[in-house]
Amino acid sequence: LSLSLSLSLSLSLSLSLSLSLSLLSPLFLSLSPSPQSGQLCEVPSSPRSLCDLADCQNDAPCVERAGRALCQCLPGFGGPRCEKLVSVNFVDRDSYLLLSDLKNWPQANITLQVSTAEDNGILLYNGDNDHIAVELFQGHVKVSYDPGSLPGHAIYSTETINDGQFHTVELVTIDQMVNLSIDGGLPTTMDSLRGVRPLNGEAPLYVGGMPVDVHSAAFRLWQIQNGSSFHGCIQNLYINNELQDFTKTQMKPGVVPGCEPCRKIYCLHGICQPDGAQGPVCHCQPGWNGPHCDQPATNPCQGSKCVHGKCIPLDLQSYRCECVEGYRGALCNQQGELFNPCRSHNCKHGRCQISDTGAAYCHCEAGYTGELCDADQEVIQPKPTTESECRGEPVRDFYQVQRGYTICQTTRMVSWVECSGACDTGACCASQRMKRRKYTFECSDGTSFSEEVEKTIKCGCVGCM
Repeated sequence: LSLSLSLSLSLSLSLSLSLSLSLLSPLFLSLSPSPQSGQLCEVPSSPRSLCDLADCQNDAPCVERAGRALCQCLPGFGGPRCEKLVSVNFVDRDSYLLLSDLKNWPQANITLQVSTAEDNGILLYNGDNDHIAVELFQGHVKVSYDPGSLPGHAIYSTETINDGQFHTVELVTIDQMVNLSIDGGLPTTMDSLRGVRPLNGEAPLYVGGMPVDVHSAAFRLWQIQNGSSFHGCIQNLYINNELQDFTKTQMKPGVVPGCEPCRKIYCLHGICQPDGAQGPVCHCQPGWNGPHCDQPATNPCQGSKCVHGKCIPLDLQSYRCECVEGYRGALCNQQGELFNPCRSHNCKHGRCQISDTGAAYCHCEAGYTGELCDADQEVIQPKPTTESECRGEPVRDFYQVQRGYTICQTTRMVSWVECSGACDTGACCASQRMKRRKYTFECSDGTSFSEEVEKTIKCGCVGCM
């Protein structure tokens, strides 16, 4: 009787519970161990693939081989999950990378692989007054170190590395020595460097170039011997055995991931551009042409960039632009006739000069006076030479510099003074006060850049140099 009552009660409770659940919602409760799925645990679920767990990054595809997931990195990326950008191609002028997360190491081992066909270019630059620089100079690797308070030091590799192939550049600093080695060869050493600090954590590390202001200061102080940005590929940059991730850098436009496209083409006197319509193409330097920039150009005006003017060959590799009326500038691309305040001053016995305000006046020869130096002046016995005879003659003109075969000039006129005159014995008429201003330059090869110009604003008698 007891057993019958228990079964009846259990059945009643079970039916009641089932009825209540069905009235409240159509939810089916089912607990099933993996790997089944479905409302009734009737569908076997497939286990997650190895590639689902691999987490390949930077759009890298994944393949399974021998029971392992392998991330197939796109050009330029590396690491187990393709998480690091390890190789980059510098294709534009004035491009660079900036690494700011540095440490002050008492010693350092810096290794990188370089592929280029260029003669010159910045590879690495760190520091300000106390700097260390690695650069290409005439195909050789140059390392310079300047601790600021001591004379600077420099060493050069015996090997050249601008053959378009990858070369390993290794820089090791230990104690008071800096060692440079190319492709594991015998090192070149500079020693007795008191207080050598290979990397300054307070200053960024520039790779492949540097900003205009940093470059101008370094070039002016002779910390670097050339002003060229690097053109080519840099990969596998290690600092103290740590592979650097270029995704964590500030990347200037003109730097593209990977080196593969330009490894398929060799530009002897030019720069490879990996994104041409038909694949990588060579952009040749002035004076060269051909698919590989290996054929001397017989006509330097071929492909010249004289906008409103005639190209005049200077030699086999350079030219100048002769502008038509109404245009000026190195490339004849600036409209408007060059303003010359002296045009209306025909100084008869003297020469026209321009004042600080831009006004023209005649500076007369001895014995003449008048607005146009056309009147005789009573001869006065010359006084003994004094400091007052040293003066600054104002000049207002376009400032020009020459880079190799290329002539560059400022896009606007610059005012400065030229020192002339006599001083007492033991002194020379020279600059007493200088001012720096940044100007934009345009060059005859079509390039442009910005750079600081140091100009004299006051002259006086100073000790002769």
